[in-house]
Amino acid sequence: METYLTNRGDQMMPETERTAPMGLEPDSDGSHADETNQQLHYGNNDEDFSHTIPQQQPAAASLSNSKTNLRSRWLVLALACTVMTASYYSYDIPSALHEQLLNYMPQSSNFERNFNLLYTVYSIPNVILPLFGGNFVDRYGAPQCLLAFASLVCCGSILLSSGVSSKSWEVMYLGRFVFGLGAESLCVAQSTITSDWFEGRDVAFAMGIGLSVSRLGSIFNNITSPKVANSRGGIQTAFWIGSMLTFSSLFAAALIVFVDGRAVKKLNKRRGDVASPELTEALLEEDAPTRNENRKSCSEADEVRLTDFRKFGILFWLLTISCFVVYGCVLPFNNVASGILLERNYYKS
Repeated sequence: METYLTNRGDQMMPETERTAPMGLEPDSDGSHADETNQQLHYGNNDEDFSHTIPQQQPAAASLSNSKTNLRSRWLVLALACTVMTASYYSYDIPSALHEQLLNYMPQSSNFERNFNLLYTVYSIPNVILPLFGGNFVDRYGAPQCLLAFASLVCCGSILLSSGVSSKSWEVMYLGRFVFGLGAESLCVAQSTITSDWFEGRDVAFAMGIGLSVSRLGSIFNNITSPKVANSRGGIQTAFWIGSMLTFSSLFAAALIVFVDGRAVKKLNKRRGDVASPELTEALLEEDAPTRNENRKSCSEADEVRLTDFRKFGILFWLLTISCFVVYGCVLPFNNVASGILLERNYYKS
């Protein structure tokens, strides 16, 4: 047992008997090693263990391991806008050709009812389907669901054009129903992709771009479809143009799946290069039971249930009511009332 002296002020005072830590030998001059020394001395073995201490990665490295920092995010946004533009174009074709359909379809006193049913069969399934569409997006991934929903939109548009060509309201209704199965859920997948590839202030900006560019489809339809229907091509050509646009949107959706998958592989490779292989392997072997329990608890926490709507706050329900009122005023006028007003006022003379 050794007695150490400490220097307090100008006096040399004996310190209480202090025992060196077990296995830690004092240096030759009787002093202990500096605590900041990176070498750990165990007994008489002066092996350097500093290389086993994990180094803290810079903040820039962690920020770069995200889709939001890839330049391809603007390509994904452009492709998503292309898919939505084709959907909006095809959706608004009947309203733009109301007068042409009246003269083209077999004469009937129930034309207005039959015409309104084109939008009814589209809207009825979409009262519930977006809830399941959102669940599918969370479970299977937004890019894959975007491609599936775009396929339904394309099939519905082709059936609608086929019904116009055969002058069959029943086939047209079937086409609008299939179209509706994917159109609204397509918006859910597109919004999810945008929020996945953008963050912070860029999210609102990217969603604004997506909505503005997508609505250009409605504008192009209102300008182009009547001109095509009144030309030599006729009303059939006007509907088939919409079908070709939705078919081309399938390639844009497939390209989004490819770009997203490539980005995921690239980011996984970056994360693998940053981590130490030896340390990672050791940690994985030791923490396997804990990771399995955490994965199970996370999967249970992320599970979506229909009863979760009770957890929504008052702001959500106020926004829902606002959307209900706005859509209830704007969409019926754009789809139905515009044609009725034209017939009552414009064509009266």
